[in-house]
Amino acid sequence: MINKLNMLLIATIILFSNNALAQNPNRNADRTKATVTGKITDDVTDDPLLYASVQVLNSKDSSLVTGAASDINGVFNLSCASGKYIFKFSYVGYKDIFQSITISKTSTDLGVIKMQSSTTSLGLLEVTAQKSMVEYKLDKRVINIDQNFVTAGGDAADVLQSLPSVSVDDDGSVTLRGNSNVKVLVDGKPSELLGNDLATVLAQIPASSIESIEEITNPSAKYDPEGMSGIINIKLKEKGSRGLNGNVSISGGSALQKFIPRSNASFAINYSTKKYAIFAQLDGRYGTRANQSDALKFLFSHDNNLFNNVIRSKRSSENSNLSGGIKLGGDWYINKQNTLTFTYGGRMHTSINNVSKIDNTDIFLDQSPRDVFETDTSNDGGQFHNFAINYTKKFDKPDQELTLDANYNIGQFKWKKDQLMDYKYIPDYTKKDEGVSNFNRVVVLLNYTHPFSEKARLETGYNLNYSNGNSTQDYFLNGSSTRDDDMSYDYENDEQIHAIYATFGYGFNEKLSAQAGLRGEIFRSNGTKTMINTTPDAFAKQYESLYPTLHLSYAFSQSQSAQVSYSRRINRPRGFDLLPTVDLSNPEQIRLGNPNLDPEYTDAYEIGYSIIFPKTTIFTSAYYRQTNDRITWFNFLWNTANATRYGFDWALDIVGDEVDKGKLAMTSLNISKSYNYGLELIIDQEITKWWKVNVSGNLFGNYTEGSALGASDVKSFNWDMKLTSTMTLPNDWNIQLSGQYTAPRKTIQGDSKAQYFFDLAVRKSLWEKRGSISLRFSDIFNTRRNISRTLTDDYFNYSYRKPYSQTISLTLTYRFGQAERKQEKRRNNDANQDNSIMEQGGYDGE
Repeated sequence: MINKLNMLLIATIILFSNNALAQNPNRNADRTKATVTGKITDDVTDDPLLYASVQVLNSKDSSLVTGAASDINGVFNLSCASGKYIFKFSYVGYKDIFQSITISKTSTDLGVIKMQSSTTSLGLLEVTAQKSMVEYKLDKRVINIDQNFVTAGGDAADVLQSLPSVSVDDDGSVTLRGNSNVKVLVDGKPSELLGNDLATVLAQIPASSIESIEEITNPSAKYDPEGMSGIINIKLKEKGSRGLNGNVSISGGSALQKFIPRSNASFAINYSTKKYAIFAQLDGRYGTRANQSDALKFLFSHDNNLFNNVIRSKRSSENSNLSGGIKLGGDWYINKQNTLTFTYGGRMHTSINNVSKIDNTDIFLDQSPRDVFETDTSNDGGQFHNFAINYTKKFDKPDQELTLDANYNIGQFKWKKDQLMDYKYIPDYTKKDEGVSNFNRVVVLLNYTHPFSEKARLETGYNLNYSNGNSTQDYFLNGSSTRDDDMSYDYENDEQIHAIYATFGYGFNEKLSAQAGLRGEIFRSNGTKTMINTTPDAFAKQYESLYPTLHLSYAFSQSQSAQVSYSRRINRPRGFDLLPTVDLSNPEQIRLGNPNLDPEYTDAYEIGYSIIFPKTTIFTSAYYRQTNDRITWFNFLWNTANATRYGFDWALDIVGDEVDKGKLAMTSLNISKSYNYGLELIIDQEITKWWKVNVSGNLFGNYTEGSALGASDVKSFNWDMKLTSTMTLPNDWNIQLSGQYTAPRKTIQGDSKAQYFFDLAVRKSLWEKRGSISLRFSDIFNTRRNISRTLTDDYFNYSYRKPYSQTISLTLTYRFGQAERKQEKRRNNDANQDNSIMEQGGYDGE
């Protein structure tokens, strides 16, 4: 199947190439024509601008002669006859540039064209054409967080929740296009380098520290292939412009139903010269999240097909988190071709979690023998350190570059938890557990880029990802100060991934370009769980895999383009999930490791199309993913029959039969296959000069084969929708409304209900636009909640959970330094210009 589709894509390249050549068979024979090239970038960040418009106008009547659009590197290439022209460079949100240029050579290089953000004055209303909230590039889309101030005062989870096709639940789990298997990076590095789990990492990063988010739904071979639905890269704010620059942000707020405080602050400063740069960043965050839940579990009797027991669980939880981070570093510009960067990043956090839960074994009995009131109190904390060095070597040939990124991480995570099961009619159960986990990790990326010509480019490299960790988990039962050796354990693990990759890109003409890639990986992983007086439980996994990728891009015109892509991806089971072990720390639940878990592989196909109108940008994509050996969480009622049925009879000697006690077992299992397909649509609409709207929707279907586990096959079609409305009002006021809807979901064992909510924010620019103050109102109608159902042969469970999500917060930001003064001077200069061609200056190609 894969080979046939890849051959079809390669044939498409040849077909497009032949058609393009056939449309102009004599272009190489026309000796009077000259080739004009150049590169278009942002004048502040130097980032290349994709699909920037280049128009060649007749110098006499300004009629259009020819045109082109810039590629992924901001480079454009066009042909025109010798003569004098007016070149117009334009890009959405940027000031048009006009240049008078005389072409007399067969090849003319215009160099780098730097474009500036534009400002338009409408009487009392001044509209600054900033970067679009969403920018579209060949293999990704970039969301600029500065334009998304409805997340001001929040954390990284709030920012991700606002992105097109991304959802974050109350536990911090992230989904992209309805799939929870997504790889989250921070500054291009694995998020696990900054914390013990993703939810903890997201809660530590203030929204004010984030520059942009990259969504890469079908990555090239250069990227780690893990993450079935793609990659989300959180890019933190980096160094500013030359000179002394900085910014500071502080915010505070609370939930409205009860006082649940949240606050964060960030500070960044940098100083840059032609020879070196130094920078420092600090941030801190304190936040509390709370929710309440209620659940009913009906246990079925197989004798009469009726339920014989009903368990109700009411739960209230509150988690408070204090975190802080620091980043120090410097750049040494050795010469024009060599740059060396040193960076240190540190992050710490501590949290307190309080949970109270009431369980009633039978709601129809006044004195059920297992009525219980449970309280859990836990404390955890960690510190993580990252040392990084980056070396960049530029060669004489443009775009030829060698880079080395080396990262060393060390960290420690500690936790302590007290659990009381206060039974009314049987003896109480208390448990105390505490532990410590240490890890170190090395990530190295060596990358070399070699342009053979303006049309052909090779990128190749080596990637090492090595981690080693150990942890100790101690349990103390029923008030005893003696470690319970039947439950306590030590755990060690070691993992290494060696990868080499190569991508080759080729531009067949001004319209058609292609990039093919291949990544090969060697994976080795092993772990050991050791308990006193027992044989150690161990696992070892090793395999080699190839991951091909292919990306095609075709520009129908300066404003229309299409992309076709394919990639092979993987989801690797890790750590405790692979150990042949049993966790009995929760007396009402059994958690089982599964040493037979295999990795799941996905073949991902995608077709994208974008069109740009004067006031409207439309991006749409259709995608299809087939996953083999899909890994899924699976719950079942624990008894001898079910343990044997699902392959866990080896755990009966440890757990026992536990029949009629209503305990649930939780584990991970491979199912045969799953399919995911959908259509995504994103629209940026400028309704007026002061009102812009971004609407995104994702219609997707899922088919999961569950019959192998005794569950039903799942066929579902769902949809999500998000809306962001931004109004720029007189006197530097801005209003932003954000809303989203998540349709009902189906799983192999149940479903969940629809969810929707709206957020509102108001921002006022201060101090000649050097600062701003923002007021944010989250979940203004108090509609966020989660309702789910689970149905098996043995029980039915209904669950309702409501977070304290209706919050209000105030944020104050201030920017200072030479970059601000430079932009203010530029605005004043622009106000005195009429944008005429003569005042813009020109370029003489002779």
